[in-house]
Amino acid sequence: MRRAGVDPEQLCREAENLRNQGRHREALARQEDLLVQCPDTAIHWRNYGLDLSRAGRDADAICAYQRANELSPDDIDTCTSLAQIYQQHSLVEEAIHWHGEALAQHPDSLVLRLNHAFVWPVVAESKAQIDACRQRCREAFDRILTDPKVYLHPTHVATHHTLGLAYHGINDRAWLEAYGRLVSHHVGGLAPATPLQVLRPEPLEGRRLRLGFLSACFWNNSNSRAFEGLLRAIDRQRFTLVLIHLGNGREDPVRRRLEGLVDEVVHCPAALTEIWQRLWSLRLDLLFITDIATNAILPALLTRRCAAVQATGWGFPCTSGLSMVDYYLSGDLVEPTDGQDHYSETLIRLSGLPCRYLSENLNVDAEAAAIGRPYFFLPEQLPLVGCLQSFWKLHPDFDAVLEAIAQAEPEVLFVFVEPTPGTLAAAFRQRLQRSAPTAAERVLMLTGLQRPQYGALAGCLDLLLDTLHFGSGISFYESIASGTPIVSVEGPLLRSRYVAGGYRLMGLQGAPIAADPRQMAELSIALLRDPERRAQLRQRISEAAAAHLYDRMDLVHSFEDFALAAIARSRQGGTP
Repeated sequence: MRRAGVDPEQLCREAENLRNQGRHREALARQEDLLVQCPDTAIHWRNYGLDLSRAGRDADAICAYQRANELSPDDIDTCTSLAQIYQQHSLVEEAIHWHGEALAQHPDSLVLRLNHAFVWPVVAESKAQIDACRQRCREAFDRILTDPKVYLHPTHVATHHTLGLAYHGINDRAWLEAYGRLVSHHVGGLAPATPLQVLRPEPLEGRRLRLGFLSACFWNNSNSRAFEGLLRAIDRQRFTLVLIHLGNGREDPVRRRLEGLVDEVVHCPAALTEIWQRLWSLRLDLLFITDIATNAILPALLTRRCAAVQATGWGFPCTSGLSMVDYYLSGDLVEPTDGQDHYSETLIRLSGLPCRYLSENLNVDAEAAAIGRPYFFLPEQLPLVGCLQSFWKLHPDFDAVLEAIAQAEPEVLFVFVEPTPGTLAAAFRQRLQRSAPTAAERVLMLTGLQRPQYGALAGCLDLLLDTLHFGSGISFYESIASGTPIVSVEGPLLRSRYVAGGYRLMGLQGAPIAADPRQMAELSIALLRDPERRAQLRQRISEAAAAHLYDRMDLVHSFEDFALAAIARSRQGGTP
């Protein structure tokens, strides 16, 4: 129902409140009412574009943003929003163009220059495109490092600069450290000094140690499933747990469940200085940032120490590159012998895998599992090979694996879950038509899959393929319970070693782990041609996963030992 007679300021307030509550469709309706009364106001069109995008209507959002740009061509937030939406669709040149339009308004802005430099394809057209983007970014970044005119404008909005680097299969520690130093240098001039009481909290004797867990994704998200098991089991006689929400997040049952596990829940304000003040007031002994590269404000936030000890870990499987982050928490079954070389932080190899996944979170759709392939409209007789990963992870090197399998097994079908936005699936198909034409004809995209159906789908397939360079994480736990073998390449970096580490934890002999992509294809072909071997392997995987993978306490005890030692060392003035 239209509310054209309502005061525009009231409609603005209502839309903003609904947006902050995650009620984007209702916010969208308020924005439409507002535009009826104020059709020529740029900020209303920009907010309308934001709500349209969050409602999954990106084409309409682009039109709204372009209208906002026509009304106010010098509005850098509109230009940045357009750039971000184009990058989400892997349209690199369009994203660069709109970041350039923003940069033209403030050519020496540090944030806008970094936004313009760090533009990555979600689904790369080819490895050559990745290499070209990296070279372009590195050259622009080096110019920023040496330009004395660059300044930090506190209101300019940063994009996720370094996030895309993780998917290229390269140890970018030196680059990430240089990025951290650059941000620290510029933010340092604006940031207040860390209070002494944060660096030296009250005496340890006779009190529980205060552990803070910070994320923008404590809701129904893989980050929550990665850390809920740890939060649930930490010894509350020794530790006080504080859950810290960065940003508004989403209100849902998972968020409320996590909040029920801890002693305190904290919501950080929007402004950086206010976030520092809020975190300092908590007097934390240890602050754990669960997914450090997935929020654009974190590099600036961590230019100041917010707790006596600061750590990050496997929630994002790359170094932060930030000098104020003391430790990187990983697992002894997933790190290579030279693992410390990959991190600016001190690497801590916790016992086993760096996740305590709860079996109760598997949440498999019982109807889908019982019906099997017909539930998903999949053919009963043909061999099905799935890759149920994010399309960010589909590196062009993966195409050769698909092509080798398709040429050897002409009846095989490859099953993927169509991402949002759907244009990414089209981009992937177009790439395959050039790089793997046989495989391109054998691809099935399933749409509308809900998380409870994920494990059921995995159980319908003959094989699962792990992605190269950045492989399975939480999806390993959620698919391996079905018993379907996951064929993986154990690479040199943490982010390509989790499946192999999981098999080691399960004690699985003869696990389908390859040394390189060629061997991955050969191993997959051999398993497809040997149904008996595949059935035996499925049985052993299912039994080993149930017996050894879920609800483990070794990680919890290892984490507690680390926290006690790190906090004690910090109180004694020791370095990590």
